[in-house]
Amino acid sequence: MVSNLSLAVAQVLLDYIPKTGAFVLRVPRGEGDLKALMTQVGLDFSEPDSTPAEAILFTREPCAALCFWDCATPAARKVLGDLNDAVERSWAISSRGHIRVPDDKELWPFQTAGVEYALRQRNSLIGDQPGLGKTPQAICIANEMVAKRVLVVCPANIRLQWIAQIKAWSVMRKPFLIYPVTSARMGVHPSAPWTIVSYDLARNPAIHHALLEGHYDLLIIDEGHYLKTTDTGRTRALFGGGGVAPLAAKAEQVVVLTGTPLPNRPRECYTLARALCWESIDWLSEEKFKLRFNPSITQTREKVHPETGNIYQVRFVDERTGRLGELQNRLRSSFMVRRLKKDVLTQLPSVMHEIVHVEETAGVRKAREAEDLLHIDPDKLEFNAPDVIGMWPVVRRQMGEAIAPLAADYVDTLVDGGVDKVVLFAWHISVLDILETSLAQLGVVRVDGSTPMHARQKRVDEFRDNPACHIFLGNMLAIGVGLDGLQDVASHAVFAEYSTVPGDNQQAIDRLHRIGQKSNVLAQFLLAPNSLGERIIEKWLTKLQTIHASLDKEYV
Repeated sequence: MVSNLSLAVAQVLLDYIPKTGAFVLRVPRGEGDLKALMTQVGLDFSEPDSTPAEAILFTREPCAALCFWDCATPAARKVLGDLNDAVERSWAISSRGHIRVPDDKELWPFQTAGVEYALRQRNSLIGDQPGLGKTPQAICIANEMVAKRVLVVCPANIRLQWIAQIKAWSVMRKPFLIYPVTSARMGVHPSAPWTIVSYDLARNPAIHHALLEGHYDLLIIDEGHYLKTTDTGRTRALFGGGGVAPLAAKAEQVVVLTGTPLPNRPRECYTLARALCWESIDWLSEEKFKLRFNPSITQTREKVHPETGNIYQVRFVDERTGRLGELQNRLRSSFMVRRLKKDVLTQLPSVMHEIVHVEETAGVRKAREAEDLLHIDPDKLEFNAPDVIGMWPVVRRQMGEAIAPLAADYVDTLVDGGVDKVVLFAWHISVLDILETSLAQLGVVRVDGSTPMHARQKRVDEFRDNPACHIFLGNMLAIGVGLDGLQDVASHAVFAEYSTVPGDNQQAIDRLHRIGQKSNVLAQFLLAPNSLGERIIEKWLTKLQTIHASLDKEYV
């Protein structure tokens, strides 16, 4: 295979030098981007050994060298063989193994391979793209372990979905108790085979203490990207730190589920790598990990305020990524199994992202002018002008409210033109209110943070089953995680607002682009021309390439 680095494999050679313990890559001059090889994969340039006809790159890191398996000599393959086998298992899309499931259930072949991968590890991360059924895999791990006690930690809004999935996939002898902790007053059942608790309640002192009294065969952590930093209360409750005892220490095995292991940048996978298999990153500290894979430097420069002419100091972060090939192989060979939709669901239709410019009304123009005053760098989303720090949420809501009537008109046009079902995303409650009122005549069901958990699936069912209901309206965070069923009737997503976190946008789109979808998915972002939102979404699409390079990219 040939990667985006544009190397002709037949002309490139990876060798191993036992005397120095180094892997040497010989690249003909003019063949590929040497700088990209050095930064993206993690190679050094040998000035003394290189010639005008051939560049010599080298590394002593096997996980970096493995990126060039296809052009490796027998000597190099002998050294890298076991590592390559481990990485290949993390990509497995089929298996002839038998995993215990209820009589009326059957795992997809790639799901069986995922369970087998996890059972080989002390701890594991199932990082399959959203929509590929990570929950059944986790429950089947418990089945194979013959687990007697399992603790599930997940976002509050999907606790009831976990109850349904456990009932559907567990092979425990019925009846068995599934105990969801829905409030601090409930306490923790001392012997329930399955306990389900939200992140927030897991860090509640009383609940956390009660959970620590138990011992669990398996700890399942769903939506593990919630733990992207080491010093938050939820992370400490699970993995320790700051004097807090870790729940993970009370489990024989830990399985983390997330389709977005690094929502924005490589540094965000450090917490999970350290907790699940610190050895995989050579026991690096967080700072050394960032320095190796995601370095950043805070710098300052002078700017002139366009309105007042005053000169002020601007702080900005120069953030870079590197050694992504090495990082991917470290994760995959040690604890992460991850498959892509395009590889395991070849029948799944494609997804297309589209920016739709809205008319520049007076309200939109006013909001865009307010954005300009903030001097926000869309690459960093940092507030540069000291006198407007804290104004971003206000301006963001202002833009959302200005676009909302235009978004309602746009969706009305879609339905009038024959699009039967539209999933409409927004962020602010005030924007949701405008959209709901404006589109009421089309039949709207709405889900936001105030919607009770038990009512959310009922509203999905109403959207699916009622032909007079054309709009499913939701807050991105409330419906962007865990909600299933929309893909059965809808393939058109419209974003009246966006999230500055790439993972939020992707999770929302994946409510439609998942198992069961029969049509190509179109995700449209309604944005003002030349606005900050337009630049942020364009940057997000670029960030998707970085995430791909860290987790999924084929280098050579």
